[in-house]
Amino acid sequence: MYQGFYDLASNMITQNRNLNIISNNMSNVSTPGYKMDRMMESTFRDEILYRYDQNGKTAVGPISHMNVADERVTDYTEGGIRETGYPLDVGLTGDGFFVIETENGEVYTRNGSFNLNNQGYLILPGMGRVMGTNGPIQVDTDDLAIDTQGRITNADDGRYYGTLEIVDFADYAQLTKVTGGVFQAAEDPIAARNTVVTQKYLEDSNVNLAEQMTAMMSSQRVLQGSAQILRMYDQMISRSTTLGSPS
Repeated sequence: MYQGFYDLASNMITQNRNLNIISNNMSNVSTPGYKMDRMMESTFRDEILYRYDQNGKTAVGPISHMNVADERVTDYTEGGIRETGYPLDVGLTGDGFFVIETENGEVYTRNGSFNLNNQGYLILPGMGRVMGTNGPIQVDTDDLAIDTQGRITNADDGRYYGTLEIVDFADYAQLTKVTGGVFQAAEDPIAARNTVVTQKYLEDSNVNLAEQMTAMMSSQRVLQGSAQILRMYDQMISRSTTLGSPS
């Protein structure tokens, strides 16, 4: 019976963590380039169940206890690309990330909702300066033309300002999400290939709101069910303790 307490409590903790992940996905449904997370579950302990007969001891299979949250996995599926009409919005099609220079080093994102600071540097608001192949990109106008290779020029006279640095990674598993759709990397990036840059467009989040709502309701039902059964266990143990106590 006490094992039931452990199993139910573990399941409730797991569902709470799952709900936190789902909530974060839903709060970022409008964040350009955001990549949703999923929770992977596993068991805390496996035991082998044996069968005994005339042939001796035979392993039937493992039985598991205590369902737990194993890890958070990011889904890097590409989101749809949407026209905004704003000249500093840039969308990516294909693999790759923009490079952003922050106070704590470079980070990587699919969020191309850029702006200009008071020094004329192209920035991702709240994060840092957008990196080009030759360093941070500085311009003297917001009337820019950006081609499919990421080359940035003056829309009037064609003056060249720089080329967006677009990178990729051999192993996405080593990326760590910092916030929203921004990642840090444990390994050095490589040059992205076959990535198309589109000005006046943004990549949407890959969060499916209907799917997340369904997952949230399912997780809430499991959590509520576990809580109800846990109360029943508590009542049963209280009764057995009362009945077993000396008069």
